[in-house]
Amino acid sequence: MRRRAAALSAALLLTLAAGCSTNDEETLERPTDAAERDSEQVTTCEGFFEGTGTPLAERAEAARVALESGQVVDAGTYTEVNALEQRLRELSRDAHPEMVPVLAEVAGPFTAAVTAVNESREQEVPEGEEPPFPDLTTIDVTEAAAAQGTLTEMCSDAGYEAP
Repeated sequence: MRRRAAALSAALLLTLAAGCSTNDEETLERPTDAAERDSEQVTTCEGFFEGTGTPLAERAEAARVALESGQVVDAGTYTEVNALEQRLRELSRDAHPEMVPVLAEVAGPFTAAVTAVNESREQEVPEGEEPPFPDLTTIDVTEAAAAQGTLTEMCSDAGYEAP
């Protein structure tokens, strides 16, 4: 009877010890919240600073200069601003929640340009005439440039180094 009690006690202790172990497979495979956040942020950073073709970061800088200097004056020069705004919106959909408002600030002047152009196209004009292209030089790009700097810092904090 004693052997049986001892064996039962040993089995119980092993079961309890195994249940308290911190090295079970579930714990080892599950990343920490911070690591998961950093991974999601790095993915967003890669999408902004790398990506296919010219990176969004470079395109945003060039588009801000074009808006500010009055180079976006017709549908042909506006096409890049419109495409960039759409691409930044797409990136925001999959971005980590902490990065979404920063990406929205980066896209701010491009969103304002798209809105201005869309509103000008809705104006009634005499048949056969095109609505006038809006003056986009009034759009402030300062906050967007600062937001891009903030995004660079967030990426660095997440372990991503922008090229």
